[in-house]
Parts: sequence; structure tokens; C-alpha cells
Amino acid sequence: MRRSLFPALGKFKAYLNTASMGLMPSTVLHEVNKLLTDVLDFEGNVNSVDYMDPAFLEPALREAAELMNVKTENVGLSVQTTEGLRRILVSLEPRKGQNVVSLDTEFPTLPALLKSYSRRFGLELRVVENRNGVHPLEDVERAIDDDTFAVILSSVNWATGERMNLKEISRAAHEHGAYLIVDAVQHLGSLRLYPEKEGVDALAAGGEKWLLSPDTGAGVIYVFDELLEEMKPLTGLLNNEPPTGEWGTWWRLPEKDPWGVLKPVNGAKKLDFGGGPPYLVAAAFRASLRLINEIGIEEIERHNLKLAGRIRDEAISAGLDVFAEGSAIVTIKTGLSYEREEEIQRMLKDKGIAVSHRGVLGHYGIRASPHLYNTMEDVETFLEELFASMAD
Repeated sequence: MRRSLFPALGKFKAYLNTASMGLMPSTVLHEVNKLLTDVLDFEGNVNSVDYMDPAFLEPALREAAELMNVKTENVGLSVQTTEGLRRILVSLEPRKGQNVVSLDTEFPTLPALLKSYSRRFGLELRVVENRNGVHPLEDVERAIDDDTFAVILSSVNWATGERMNLKEISRAAHEHGAYLIVDAVQHLGSLRLYPEKEGVDALAAGGEKWLLSPDTGAGVIYVFDELLEEMKPLTGLLNNEPPTGEWGTWWRLPEKDPWGVLKPVNGAKKLDFGGGPPYLVAAAFRASLRLINEIGIEEIERHNLKLAGRIRDEAISAGLDVFAEGSAIVTIKTGLSYEREEEIQRMLKDKGIAVSHRGVLGHYGIRASPHLYNTMEDVETFLEELFASMAD
């Protein structure tokens, strides 16, 4: 699936490690070079947000909105995942004594964020414990009550590949007047995620994995209309409507009062940086998102689940086990010691096969994560070498 656009594939016998870092398509170079050339040559009004926003920021937001099948007004640019979640949370005002529900196997940045958030607002933090590495829906639902402010969790687990039932969790949360806020970094770009259809109130996802924008700092925020109305973010300047219709003409007005009242913007832009956006990030991100949209997320999902299903089925046929199904992450439990699996992962790496070894709360395994640039041949190569390494 357009493997020629990913030059990094040539460094590997099989790259099955997108859950750690996605590969960047070469189409990014065109978008980034265009921005840098415009700035170097001072082409157009590169010193004005009135020029740069429509040229570089808004196209990226349109691509993100298309991927999630939502309005562009509900989408914002973030710096990876945690900053997006932080920006969402600090714009909300929970009541002291409410609770937040999350999961015990979350990637460590989410617990760090939620612990500090709960301390600041005097919230009870309810952490749903796993059962053999996964979280049954009924356990999550049981933790939600009328005092729940929000359920905040990953839609696909980083270590186990567990895919949460967002629609049912959303139903349970909304029945109690709570929000569903999602860390979608291991989901968006790999599988379909239409937040309005799933009842997701807000999400954040970094671009470094399945969205194919590693090492750029790219990320995306989505917020539903009703939640946007509740939000009270700290604003900078550019979170407001330009008083004269565009910012360029306003700077030179002598009657301008820097302390005057400005009208906040509508939509997710109210959560923006408040100053000039990172346009270089947006330019790179646009190219990656556009490629995903050109291929089609439905096709990508079919492809990824087919490859992941092959890994899962062959592992089980070999007498091994996996944590979960339903996502493009397959974590194989070999039954061997942690140290032995570490050795196997290093052996695979030495052979040019990129996978990960991941563990959380006593659970661990060899994690493979195929994406759109992988083939069934990559999967077979990985499985053959995995089984051979286990037999050594």
C-alpha cells in the first residue's frame, strides 16, 4: 500500500512497530519545503496569520476533520497527545468531590496528568483494575455514577492492544451526566474512529504513531459542540475574533486599546495556542493526513486488521496466547520469562525485524503493530523468526 513513499522501510527486514513510531511518507517533504521556501523568499505575507492560517494550518485541520468525519470547526492542532488532553481538561471546571474514571494499564503519561488534575480540583480518581490484562465493559460501567465528571481512557491500549467499546462506555457516561474524553493515539489513523458516532465528547491524538508524523510534535484535538460550550479556556490573542475582520489591519489602528474587550472565537479554535501556531508542524501533518485520507481509513482498517488477525491466529495455533483482539496491536504472550522475551526481541532486532517488548502491572509480551505500509510477507517473516528464536 504505497510502500515506495516510505524510504525507511529499506532499513528493515520487517517493520512492525508503528505503535512505537510510525514511518513518515516522503510526501511530507513537498509540504515542508513549500513552507520553508515561502518563508526564506518572503513569499506572500508570511509574517501574517491572515496568510499563514489558510495556507498551512487550515488545510491540516480539514484533513483531520475528514479523517474523523466531523466539522473542521470541531478540530484543533495540538502538540502530540498529552498537551491536547491537558488543554481540554484545564478548560473544564469540575466540582470538588466529583470523580474521574480511568484504567489501571494506561500509558504512564495519562495517570500523571489525571493525578495532578484530580489534586487540583479535589476529585476522586477511580482506577478500574484489569482482569488478565483487559477491562470488561461491565467493570468500567460499574465505576461510573452520578458523581462522575468524566471517563478518561485510551480507546486502544498501548501495551495489550485492547480496544474499548466507546459507544457503550459513552452511553453509560452520558446516562450519569459525565463526559467521555479519549486518548486516541493508538487508534486514530489505524482504525475508523468517528467520535460523533461513538459518542466521544473530546479526544486527543499525537501524530507520531498511526498518523505518520513522527518527530514533528504534531497532534490533533476534537471537541463536540456541547462540550465546547462548557469550556472556559485561558485565551491568548488569536483565540479571539480579529476586531477588524483580519488581524493585519488591526495592528496599525491608533485607537486600538490593548486592554479592550475582544470576542472569543467559536469552535475548537478557542483551545488554540493563543499566539502564532506552529505552521511547520501543520504543514508536515497535512501531508501525512492527506495520504491516509487518499487511501481511505476504511481500507486501512481492513488491511491492518487482516495482518493483525494473521499474527494473532498463528500465535494461537502455535500454542501461544494474546491479550486482546480488535485493534492493529497484537501482544503475544509467549509463556516465557520476561528476560527470555527481552532476549528474543533483541534477536529479532538484530535480524532487522522491528517489534517491541512491552509490559504493565505484571503483564508482558512481544508487541507487533502492522500498518498500511506492511504486507503479509512482513508478517510471515516476523512469525517465522519469532518461532525460530523461541526454539533456540
